[in-house]
Amino acid sequence: MDKQLQRADNMNNPQKEISSLKETISGLNAQIEALQYDKGQSIQKAIATATDEIAQLRATIVAQREEQEKISYEKDRHYQEIVALRNNENIQLKAMVQEIRDEMERKAMEFDRRVEEERSAWRGELKQLQQTIQALRERV
Repeated sequence: MDKQLQRADNMNNPQKEISSLKETISGLNAQIEALQYDKGQSIQKAIATATDEIAQLRATIVAQREEQEKISYEKDRHYQEIVALRNNENIQLKAMVQEIRDEMERKAMEFDRRVEEERSAWRGELKQLQQTIQALRERV
């Protein structure tokens, strides 16, 4: 009932009504400004959070790229070491094969020389035996 009386009073007094409406508008404007301020703060907080998250993600990406490059470098370096070891091993094996071939060739030449010496000695003995046989035939 107080409201009805107040309305009746307000209707009777247009100045009071205008003043009351101005107060209501002012109060509503204050509430709107407070809501806008709160909303602006929320937006700023969300932007700051998103910016921090983006920075963290970028840092994570950079760290992962660096780790990937490090792993790739280590893998390449390890591969190069293996290739170098295999090349050294191949060089050593080729040198050993050549040494063995040279040794076999020397032994083959030595064997051929000994065979020739034995043949020469055998020919000499054979000739001497043939001469002895010839001499014995002539005596008989």
